[in-house]
Amino acid sequence: MYTQIDRTLGADPHFGAADAIEARNIARYRLGLTVLARRFPDAADRFERLGKADDAVLRPFLYDPVLRNAFEDDLLALENHRDDPSEFAAHLAEVDLDAEDGLGPCERLMTPRRRPWASRGVGWVWTEVGPESAGRPLARRLEELKDGTFADMRGARRISPDEELVAGLSRGAELLAELLPYAGAGVFPHISLVGLARAESDDGELYSLSGGDPLPSALFIAPEHLRDPWMTAEILLHEGLHLKQFDVLRTGSLVADPGHEIEIPWRLTPWSLTRVLAALHVYAHMVLFFAAAGEAPAELRERFGEPPVTEDVGVPTPGSRAAVEGGYTTSAERAAYLGQQALEVHGGALTPAGRRFVEWLMDAAASLAPSVRANVAREPVPSSAPHVPQPDPRGYRKIEPVAVCPLPEQGQLLAFAPDTAKFHWLNRHAWMIYALCDGRELAALQEQYAQHTGSDPAGLASGLAGLVAAGLVEPVVG
Repeated sequence: MYTQIDRTLGADPHFGAADAIEARNIARYRLGLTVLARRFPDAADRFERLGKADDAVLRPFLYDPVLRNAFEDDLLALENHRDDPSEFAAHLAEVDLDAEDGLGPCERLMTPRRRPWASRGVGWVWTEVGPESAGRPLARRLEELKDGTFADMRGARRISPDEELVAGLSRGAELLAELLPYAGAGVFPHISLVGLARAESDDGELYSLSGGDPLPSALFIAPEHLRDPWMTAEILLHEGLHLKQFDVLRTGSLVADPGHEIEIPWRLTPWSLTRVLAALHVYAHMVLFFAAAGEAPAELRERFGEPPVTEDVGVPTPGSRAAVEGGYTTSAERAAYLGQQALEVHGGALTPAGRRFVEWLMDAAASLAPSVRANVAREPVPSSAPHVPQPDPRGYRKIEPVAVCPLPEQGQLLAFAPDTAKFHWLNRHAWMIYALCDGRELAALQEQYAQHTGSDPAGLASGLAGLVAAGLVEPVVG
């Protein structure tokens, strides 16, 4: 059974397939470079050169922690209509765009250079910055982002790995990929930097953490957990899933109202709904991990030792309700609680994609642990459609300047709205309507629409309203 769920969680085109998620992120990166080239003409040449590069050349730049942080900051400043100088352009000016070694800019600073799963992604180990690079702005910024990631922890310090620790990291990665060839191996393309560190928080000593927005595509592991391949594999899956979700969220929102907070029985402080979805993402996959570990073939046990004998995923924080009353120590228990909260209590704060995301995770986990869905009702489909205004008879045209990036293999078009400076993902239906908005009158637009889809006035009106709301088309004036 677990092999089927491995495929379900690892091959879903929206939330699980690493190649599809990466393709959308590369498309967003290319379009972002086009937009930033318009915004910063002094750096346009470098932006345009990188934007025209092959995917294999783009990938190490996209997943470089410092450059990705700067790229996202530039896009956020653009969206908020701030006139900040481009940090991304400044860092890009430091690097050699013509290098053919396949290394990312920060990886190129390392001495020695180590890739723990060279055939599965662009992941590299933070060893030491070479003395010739220590004073460079790129190296200083990498340290700043690392310090910010550990800002809420005590006694944080990075550990320089020896060959034994790097080998332990590689063994854990090998185990994870062989145990779960879809959902497990699918996290590696989302991991760039792997660092070792020790620190302490209110929840106890550091096991691991992922960078997210402050340090994208990066994770840290306490070095003592690299001695056991099963523990290493579990941590790589856990933190790699967080980084995968980071990439998913760059290409579509899951939460419509991020202000919601939810009480967590095994923690002292409430979590945002966004964090609840991130934890549910991990715990649903951990149900799969422990099921697969329990049925691990003899060959894996001989190579990597015996799998864990417990499915506990963490100790409740002292003083929390779970620490006093018990429970909420397994992935199934935590997934059941988080899923119920997300769907039944706060379902109205999810986007349609967010509801599909939760249902997908809950269904997969419940196939292996029925208790996950025992008390969680399926989210009802809304019974009435929102009011849609009548289309303007004058017709519609695209708002200039047009900036788009098509992904025909996924049936999506990525479009940039110039007035709001936001990216929008259009499905095949919205893409087709967008293409028809070339200034023609509504009657001609309706005729062409009917030839493509049949007579569906409501579908056309709804699609046009969505494109107008997104700032991509406007009624023809005069």
